[in-house]
Order: sequence, then C-alpha cells, then structure tokens
Amino acid sequence: MPPPLHDRRFVVVSGKGGCGRTTIAAALARVAVRAGRRVLLAQMESPDRLARLLGHASPIGPEVTQVAPGLCAVNMTPQTALHEYGRKVLHYEALVRAVFDNRAVRGFLGAVPGLDAYAMLGKTWWHTTELDGSRPRYDLVILDGPASGHATKMLHIPEAILAAMPRGPLAPDARAMRSLFSDPARCAFVIVTLAEELPARETSELAREVSGPLRMPLGPLVVNGLPAASLARPELGAILERVSGSTGDAELDATLAGVALLRRRRQEAEQILARLRADPGLPTIELPRLPRTDLGPADVETLADALRAGMGSAELGAGYSSTSNS
Repeated sequence: MPPPLHDRRFVVVSGKGGCGRTTIAAALARVAVRAGRRVLLAQMESPDRLARLLGHASPIGPEVTQVAPGLCAVNMTPQTALHEYGRKVLHYEALVRAVFDNRAVRGFLGAVPGLDAYAMLGKTWWHTTELDGSRPRYDLVILDGPASGHATKMLHIPEAILAAMPRGPLAPDARAMRSLFSDPARCAFVIVTLAEELPARETSELAREVSGPLRMPLGPLVVNGLPAASLARPELGAILERVSGSTGDAELDATLAGVALLRRRRQEAEQILARLRADPGLPTIELPRLPRTDLGPADVETLADALRAGMGSAELGAGYSSTSNS
C-alpha cells in the first residue's frame, strides 16, 4: 500500500478551476507540518491568496519564503524559475548565461511547447532534490498545480523532451522527473473536486489521463465544499414537510428555506458522490462547506483537521481509507 501523503516527496494538487485547489494545498501543507515534515508549498504564477491563507503578512513572491516553522512557500514566475533552475543545476552563473544565451539552445527551448510551465516544473522538482547538509531541505514539496488540462500538459513535457532529445542537456533531469512522477512511494497526484455535475465529469476524465498516459499514482480524491451529511437525514425532511408554507415569522421562514435549499444540495451531492466512488473509484475524503468565501488561517486549520481525519488511521499506517467528515 502507498505511504500517507505527507510521507511522500512530491504531491501535485489539481482539479477543475474553482474547486479550492490552493486552499486544499495549504491545508495539506499544515497536515504535513503537524506530522513533523519540512514542507515547501509551490505555486505557479498564481494570484496572491496563499499569504492570507497561511497568515503571512506580505505577499508570497518568486523567492522561497519561510511562512511558519517547518513551512516555506514560493509563487514562481517563468522568468525567475528558468534562470534559477538553470543556475542551480549548472552551479555557475556564467555557465547559465552561456547556455541560455546560446542561439541553438534557445532555438530548441523555443520549440518545446509549454516552456514556461516546464521551467516552473523543473524548479519545483529541483527542490525535491535540494539538500541541507546531508539531508533533504524539504521532506515534502507540494505543487499547487494549474487546472486539470494545463496540469496534464505540463506533466507530459519531461516525456516530450526525452522523445525529442534523449541525449540533450535537459534529458537527465527529465528522466529523473519521470522516475519521481511514476513512483507511488514518492509521488501522488491529488484531485480536488466539488460534488457538482461538471467538476465530477472532469474529475473522472482527469483521473483516467493521470493514471493512464501520464502513469502517475493517484492519491485520495478530495471532495470539497460539501453541505453537512446531517442535512439529508429523513427526520429533518419530516420536520420541513410539517412546517411547509408560511409560519407567519419572516425570519423563521427564511431560515427554513435556507435549510431546505442546503438539504436539496446535500441530496444532489450524495448522488454525485456515489458516481465518483464508482468512477474514478478512488478513496474519497469529504470536506465541509465553510460558512464564508474569504478564507484565512483559521479556516485552513479547520480544513486541515478534516483532511487529517479523512485520511484515517488506516491510511497513516498503510494505505487510504474512504471516509466522510462533513
């Protein structure tokens, strides 16, 4: 059975846009830090939400920044990632300029689709190899990846480089990336979704692409933003039926209407959850809908608690368990 997520070296978090990828990546980072891991949370030229989620006073930029004990973060740009990745791999600034200013090398790089994404992917991968003395600087690197289709295209690039130039200057790193990405003991691709029609459909397609052509190990499926399971209880339905219509109290009527709406959403969510359990059929972690949209550190801690509980004692010992904590 695969190790728990926080015992791997590299985790990619992706899914359809608007499903809460960044928030779940931040919560997973908190889970890992609580487990004693040294974590780097990397973003790819993203809007600055991470600083607020992690309670950091200033924006997270392209330089690696420590935001809490055991937790660093970086918001990469293609330009800084390409230069830094080249400098750290080649170890000598003048050599970096010689390589990346070389017309032939530039011509090859310009012909590679997704060069910007590859530069940031390469920098992220390099941090999985970075040492602090004789031990890894980071026990876990979490990539808050782009949305579904962009993520899979990016992760195909090492294979494309090896096919195009198997003995070229980028081949050794591309080969090492491919080895890491396909190793279930070291890597996981975590899909974040919502229990809604379009995200669920895209989730199934993404899982097939990741486990098939990409040959990456899938982690548990994180279903975010679920109304509480208690809303679907039959006794609540019976109560709502008895008080249907106007009660004469406007505030009470509004409250009952809100509860009825959430109950319908939970019932619809349960139908989609059943489909997700069959396709893609991954162990499922259900996370609660939070009562606000402008999330901060306390909300991330709440989700970290739910995520940690959702992983379950079985996952921490050997594999994953499918569980609900709405």
